[in-house]
Amino acid sequence: MRGTGRHVVSALFVVALATASLVALLIGALRPLLGLDLVGGVSVILTAPEGTPADILDKTLDTIRNRVDAFGVAEPDITRQGALNIQVQIPALEGQTGGDRQERLLELIGKTAQLEFREVLRIIAPGDTAYDRTEVTPGSPKNSNVVFPGRNEAGGQPVKFRLGPVLMTGDAVDRAVARYLDPVTVTNPADAGWQVRFDLTDEGAKTFADITERLVGKDLAIVLDRRVESAPNIREAITGGTGTISGGFSEPEAKDLALVLRTGALPVQLVPSQVETVSPTLGRESLNQGLVAGIAGLIALALYLAFYYRLLGVVTWLGMAIWSTLALGIVSLLGQAAGYSLTLAGVAGLVVSLGITADSYIVFYERLKDEVRHGKTLRAAVAPAFKRAWKTIVAADIVTITAAAILYWLAIGSVRGFALTLGLATFLDMFVVYFFKRPMVFLIARSRWLSELRGMGLRSGVAVAAEPAPVRGGAK
Repeated sequence: MRGTGRHVVSALFVVALATASLVALLIGALRPLLGLDLVGGVSVILTAPEGTPADILDKTLDTIRNRVDAFGVAEPDITRQGALNIQVQIPALEGQTGGDRQERLLELIGKTAQLEFREVLRIIAPGDTAYDRTEVTPGSPKNSNVVFPGRNEAGGQPVKFRLGPVLMTGDAVDRAVARYLDPVTVTNPADAGWQVRFDLTDEGAKTFADITERLVGKDLAIVLDRRVESAPNIREAITGGTGTISGGFSEPEAKDLALVLRTGALPVQLVPSQVETVSPTLGRESLNQGLVAGIAGLIALALYLAFYYRLLGVVTWLGMAIWSTLALGIVSLLGQAAGYSLTLAGVAGLVVSLGITADSYIVFYERLKDEVRHGKTLRAAVAPAFKRAWKTIVAADIVTITAAAILYWLAIGSVRGFALTLGLATFLDMFVVYFFKRPMVFLIARSRWLSELRGMGLRSGVAVAAEPAPVRGGAK
């Protein structure tokens, strides 16, 4: 009875998980995010300057991919197009602020994010006679003086900064986070609001300490893309390897700035040469056709299993329904937690896994037939049959999971979505097989009524002719 209790608890636990997932999906608390080919989105082509080397464009592409991933958008399609173009395709971002998020992301993709630290030589205010005569420096020469725009932190008015050569660049930044300082908790009102706190690498911290020690009593400009974001006065040498950038940021601005500082600057300045909306029509048609074919296949499989394995076929129906519900729940949770978007490739991974799941059931049932064929009772045959089948199932599933992990690691774009769903769904197959199918078959074998049920019982599902006893002494 103790064994029966454990099997009941195990099966009920899996059913409860599946029920919770199903309810969450039905009421909308869980919903998978759909990818570009299913819901549409936006496609942007960014063009680099003439003469940009191929390795620089490759580095630029990697930086853009890191920014998109850090923003929380999965399944983007980021590829090189020709010698100077990078194409970025992003699925539509859902929610009330989806449009705003998409605009922010498009801005982040092409933001150069070149961070420089320069000594402030002079601040030229609008009232100064030199203000109108002083031109902003085009480009960002590192080893010469420049003039960049900015705002006076005291009054917030637009000013021009005459700056010295670059003392340190954003390559020295190791980590950056956005934070909010309440006006009540700060001594200097100018420090209140959203700002970006950055940590430097070990080498950068040493360089920063030398710079601030030399500039005590002077202003140090923090320049982002040829604009002075802040120019704090250095009161003493800063040896902690940290600093802040404040510039009257809003929350999205501070978070976006921290993101681009973490992912690094683009090696070249990109110009959006084409922006267009991508229609989901073709993907939805393919999905609908695939779903029709898949449902037809499932119905045929269900009828075959019921005819061939009888009550065990019903167990398979329940197990595959539980597997499907849990798989959709996991995909939905990944969408909410990590921004994973389900594409046609991801759907293909789930469909392939569905076939693997069906194979797992058949392997167990055929092992059970083998045990009965050798003369064991139904009750005695279940344990050794599952032990032998489980080794086969685990070996096959681990091979699939390993292949999916390698594919995910090496591939990019939608192929990674296929690998992810294939690996997760195959792992889920082992979970359902061990904690639902195994205890259900054990419980059925312990019930005489279910085992002997006319035309549908367990005995009907594994009915085979027993192997004849060996003949001793030879025939006469």
